[in-house]
Amino acid sequence: MDDPYQIHFFHDFLLFLKRLSQKPIKRTATGAISLNDIKDLLVSFKQQERIQEYKKYGWYLRREEELQFLTQIKIISEVMYLTYKRKNYLYLSKNGLGFLKNIDTITQYQNMVLHYWYRVNWEYFTPGREVNNQTLAEVLQDHQDGIWKALSTKNNTWIDYENFCFSLMNYLRLEPFMDNSYDKRHELLFCIDLVLFRRNLERLGCVEVEKKKRKYDFDKEIVRFRPTPLGLTAFHKSLYENYL
Repeated sequence: MDDPYQIHFFHDFLLFLKRLSQKPIKRTATGAISLNDIKDLLVSFKQQERIQEYKKYGWYLRREEELQFLTQIKIISEVMYLTYKRKNYLYLSKNGLGFLKNIDTITQYQNMVLHYWYRVNWEYFTPGREVNNQTLAEVLQDHQDGIWKALSTKNNTWIDYENFCFSLMNYLRLEPFMDNSYDKRHELLFCIDLVLFRRNLERLGCVEVEKKKRKYDFDKEIVRFRPTPLGLTAFHKSLYENYL
């Protein structure tokens, strides 16, 4: 994948900003996006998996927090200074307008990815128990440069996911996070998937993954993965060009 606009998260990120360029978004008393504005955005969003799940089980969307990707979009926009808050509304800033009008798509994408990696706390989206005053998400974020460097050397070759996870566990000494688990292997693979793939590299379009189903349809395990061309470019810029 070498067209950022084909990445659903990036498509929706830009759509969110374009929507703000037309009119502000109302915020609730807790600062969340109002339900009416969420429903308005969802009509054009490409990320529909969560919505389809709600429809399947007859659930009703009640608040922003139930759409994690939307909260990620909102927070990344904030740390990039593309939006600002005033009273009970969220507005597009002058920086945001310039971002939409004056920056090419590849650079927009790279800015979005690198700001998430280095300016947003991953632990906010994947909280967990602490070991030595750090969660697994915080450990992975602290050592991300080493991970990006390792992945950047693979180019577009497939990487065995389980071997990758156990290499991370050994290198970063993650064993204590698996203590008291009924299945340490599954716990390791699942937790790294959540922090590093499902809510990061995969969602941002930096890797392509192959998965297999486990016992239930919703429970899929990564078998192997490889960096995308866009992902390799982002790894390179984060490591060698001091992009932020």
